[in-house]
Amino acid sequence: MPEPRPLFKDESFLRHFWHPVATLDEFESANASGNGPMPVELLEQKVVLARLGGKIVAMKDQCVHRCAKLSGGKVKGDQLQCPYHGWMFNAEGKCTHMPACPTQKISSRAKVDNYDCEIKYGLVWVRLDSSYGVTEIPYFSVADNPNMRIVVQEPYWWEASAPRRWENFTDFSHFAFVHPGTLFDPNNAEPPIVPMDRVNGQFRFIYDTPAGMDVPDEAPIGSFTYHCSMPFAINLAVQKYVGNTLHVLFNVSCPVSSKRTKNFLIFARDASIGDPDYPHIAFNNLVFAEDQPVIESQWPEEIMEDEISVVTDKVSMQYRKWMKELELASEQGKDAFKKALYNSVIESDRTYPDMMVAAE
Repeated sequence: MPEPRPLFKDESFLRHFWHPVATLDEFESANASGNGPMPVELLEQKVVLARLGGKIVAMKDQCVHRCAKLSGGKVKGDQLQCPYHGWMFNAEGKCTHMPACPTQKISSRAKVDNYDCEIKYGLVWVRLDSSYGVTEIPYFSVADNPNMRIVVQEPYWWEASAPRRWENFTDFSHFAFVHPGTLFDPNNAEPPIVPMDRVNGQFRFIYDTPAGMDVPDEAPIGSFTYHCSMPFAINLAVQKYVGNTLHVLFNVSCPVSSKRTKNFLIFARDASIGDPDYPHIAFNNLVFAEDQPVIESQWPEEIMEDEISVVTDKVSMQYRKWMKELELASEQGKDAFKKALYNSVIESDRTYPDMMVAAE
């Protein structure tokens, strides 16, 4: 038999997207100063985060002098100091001082690569390649809703690829087998085939889960509305059958490498209920603990071309198709990539007021 081939030949197209690398709490706890530095990894690129001049910045975690990790250094004022020879770098990555030869002219080559970095939803986001400049930080539907209580959970690490994690979170067919009695009733093993719309760089679809299942009240079971910002963010808004309240799960994976993810979950619920956070955190962790060994058992970690699909795999099949289009378009340049990301493909009869905003 021929060797299985990965679906994606070149994952460099993912460098054009924004990815979360840490929670803000993580960053501020990484150093007693609250300003870093903090090492992170994204797409096998070692990155250092530091707050310089009041703003968190992201740079390549490597000094241009003798390649020491800058994350082992110190933040001094609005500069990051290398731990090896004390070279100082500003927020743009430019070397401003060489202590061993302070009067020598600093070469223009003495500059560390820096990356786009933003704080949003309590997460630190990084974009490694801004040359196309057409991507946005993914959509979290209730980020600015004062009526919702928003909780940023601690990140969780899986030995699995980010596409595998995305498919797991949007896979209707696994609920009955991986989460029986926790999230689903094992007697409801046959999910519907839902229409899927591509709008504004997102997949949008709705799944009304079966009513009357014997699951805990903490289980977010109801009408599921998905807004999935490419490539790895999922905003799942659940109008719960219990109490008819809104519960939102925002799950996004950081592709540390092709085989490892750092995953982030933000969840939100009606603030007027006034219930404690802990039961919800514990329930989310329980669901993830049921998923993790199964997803980590998938091998190879990368999605393969020859995997067998059936009709109920529609969501993952459409996801793979779009991801492949983005990979190929990225090789053709900015315009092709933007078109592949923002052109609408509509299957349902729903309308969206923001359908072409990004494309325009």
